[in-house]
Amino acid sequence: MQCRTEPSCERVIALLAVQVPLWRPELLLLAHIGYTAGGVRTLDKFALRRPLDYRLVVLMAILPDIIDRFLYVFVIPGAESGRLFAHTLVFNLALFVVLVAIRRDLWIYGLLPIAHLALDLPVFSLCPHWGDSLHELLWPFLGSDLSNVHIPGGLTETAGQSLGERIMDRIGDPFRTYAQSSLRSLLIEVAGLTVLTILAVWGRLYEWSRLRQLVSAGRF
Repeated sequence: MQCRTEPSCERVIALLAVQVPLWRPELLLLAHIGYTAGGVRTLDKFALRRPLDYRLVVLMAILPDIIDRFLYVFVIPGAESGRLFAHTLVFNLALFVVLVAIRRDLWIYGLLPIAHLALDLPVFSLCPHWGDSLHELLWPFLGSDLSNVHIPGGLTETAGQSLGERIMDRIGDPFRTYAQSSLRSLLIEVAGLTVLTILAVWGRLYEWSRLRQLVSAGRF
């Protein structure tokens, strides 16, 4: 059944989208951190059974956003999104290889940015538009044009703003994104926050000694 021909489906989509496209490059920090930390904690508890640094888990869970947001705000004026090179599979596979080459037991941390890419795919959309997402994910294999990583004018294009104006405007992007988010995206974030809350209770982080251990050593 195609959504475009089913009125009831279209009404559901309209409700979830709230006049915002079904798939857009939103910064879902709570979702990325919550789902990743929850998955790693479960794997650690029942399979890995070795000490992990959860500070690194959080860092690697949002590393693509940290790198690309920095490039978007400070380095590449012509970028149209905070999803650039660090949101490509080739970048994250290269990062995985480098980490494993440095130390073999870092493989678990190297997988987390790849998991970030999986969470960014539009699988939560009722009628997902995979084209743009796949061209971004598989750049440069489906086309080396920089427009596939949201730099349509190339690396030398200017944004038509002064440096200060551009930085201030782009720093505010995540706040505007949250303000305009669809109900679907907000529910995804709330679910991530719920996972983090469960982890905090499970790890007894309401106890000062346990919280201090997490902050100082990355251990639950």
